[in-house]
Amino acid sequence: MNAREKFQGVLDFNTSIPVPEWEFAYWFDTLQRWYSEGLTSVDPPVQIQGHQWVGAEASGGYTNDVNKYFGFDEGVRITWPLIMFPSFKKEVYSEDEEKIIYRREDGKKVETRKDGTTMPNFLEYPVKDRKDFNEIKRRFNPDSPERFEGSFVYLSKEKASRKYPVQMGGGNFCGFYSVIRELIGAEESLYLFYDDPGFVIEILEFFTDYYISLYSKFLESIEVDYILIWEDMAFKNGPLISPDIFKEFLMPYYKKLTEEMRRRGVKHFIVDTDGNFEALIPLFIESGVTGFYPFEVQAGMDIEKIRKQYPKLVIMGGIDKMALAKTKREIDIELAKVGRMLGKGGYLPYVDHMVPPEVSFENYKYFRYRLKRIIQGG
Repeated sequence: MNAREKFQGVLDFNTSIPVPEWEFAYWFDTLQRWYSEGLTSVDPPVQIQGHQWVGAEASGGYTNDVNKYFGFDEGVRITWPLIMFPSFKKEVYSEDEEKIIYRREDGKKVETRKDGTTMPNFLEYPVKDRKDFNEIKRRFNPDSPERFEGSFVYLSKEKASRKYPVQMGGGNFCGFYSVIRELIGAEESLYLFYDDPGFVIEILEFFTDYYISLYSKFLESIEVDYILIWEDMAFKNGPLISPDIFKEFLMPYYKKLTEEMRRRGVKHFIVDTDGNFEALIPLFIESGVTGFYPFEVQAGMDIEKIRKQYPKLVIMGGIDKMALAKTKREIDIELAKVGRMLGKGGYLPYVDHMVPPEVSFENYKYFRYRLKRIIQGG
């Protein structure tokens, strides 16, 4: 059975089909530690920059050492049509041996380590007012020919024969709250809902039309398994916006997108958001969303509780990554919930965010061995 059939079994709550063996992601330092503890490198070796997405994300055409070592199922392929064309030109403001301050291709001015081992410090965002927004809109033209190159050509050719799932959407410009934050900044975007709600609506109307236009063009040539909507709109103690703000501002545009895409044959809409977003789940569902990941345990997200409340919600992740740094007994205790979740369907098990460097390769091997046994019913 191929990876696409397994993944569709998850989306359709078919418990007679084994789920894919995937992982969410790993930190740079995690893989560096594992190489020193026995992870083998294939030829050519993987060039790691920052966090390395594998398994549940596209392999990008290169061999991934962890995937090879554990024999993971073929990963999801991703269409990346939503980025800016043209992008901003990289502009370096200052640098030394360790750090660099520069303008990124997405227009943000950031300070970061050159080795990519930390999250960047965001110093400036590309949109400060309507004038900036009207200028940046030209970079989101759904008819840009560059959007129909690369993965689009590859995926359209393999439309009938592919054995892997395809995700449409992804990156920083594919959500509703997140797209405002990515353009304006986290703090400024939250004030904007109160200080200038009309501007919020202008942004959301523009990007909703952009999503629908571009996705519709892609769907003429590519059959996708789901649309990803990246939000990251919550922190440890709860969502960044209130349910009232979500219902007033975001829900109409979520509904417009999901309803329009359903008319074009897309059935599944998965939201990627960290933190504790439990208060927003019923509003997401009402807006047409069918699933979420990664369900961070440290933020209080309990996948068994969520499954009981929302029996038809697709859940991916939810295994406490920090449990993997403890004893094998504690790993087994954490994994006990996986069997119960799999029995209810609609669940794809992997850790609740990037595997941290506190996790030894020995512990991770044990985790994958035990998880494989559970998936296979052993």
